Amino acid sequence: MRKTKYVWFLLVLIIIIVGVYMLQSVEPTKPVKKTSQKQTTNVSVSTDFKTNTFLSDVEPEILKELKLCDSTINWSEDLLRPSCTPNFFRVFPLKKDFNISNGCMVLLKAGVNGFPVRRLVVYEKEGQEMVQANGFVGYPIEFRPRPDHYDDVVIRFFERYEGQKYFYNCLFSWKQSRYQYVCCEQINDANIKPEKQAKVSAEILKILNEKQLVF
Repeated sequence: MRKTKYVWFLLVLIIIIVGVYMLQSVEPTKPVKKTSQKQTTNVSVSTDFKTNTFLSDVEPEILKELKLCDSTINWSEDLLRPSCTPNFFRVFPLKKDFNISNGCMVLLKAGVNGFPVRRLVVYEKEGQEMVQANGFVGYPIEFRPRPDHYDDVVIRFFERYEGQKYFYNCLFSWKQSRYQYVCCEQINDANIKPEKQAKVSAEILKILNEKQLVF
């Protein structure tokens, strides 16, 4: 009995010694340094004018300057005589941390000034005057931040062809003082296959131009 206990004691002692030796022989894990990369997040855009608000007094002043609204009335529900208020317009800065008085994108509600659908118009200041860079008969659904640059924007267009409805989600990037077409990413919310994207995007651009959905 004593001999058995002695054998067990030796086994336990050997295991402890081996364990200590192995722990000492393993090099401590060095902490991994985290790279300080600026992470950018795509921003989905709400186009619900019922919940829209202005962030400052600058927005209505810009709309007055652009002559998009009737500055003689404080509030209106008349689409043909819109007031300079958030129930008709949404104003986005043209660039992050950019004063909207130097450049902005204006989303107009469907029906404003007699135009049946929503429009997005891009303006940038040249000298003392706000000049239209380009515009779209569509509306933004996503902004994609670019470091120290104008955001890319995904715009949703709509058309009818042979009785069918088609929605195109197209990517635009700022280049040479205006937004330039990059590609079409989705048709009716279905992704375009990478191997077909170049050909399909070229066809969609033809449609946008022919239907005057870009201007």
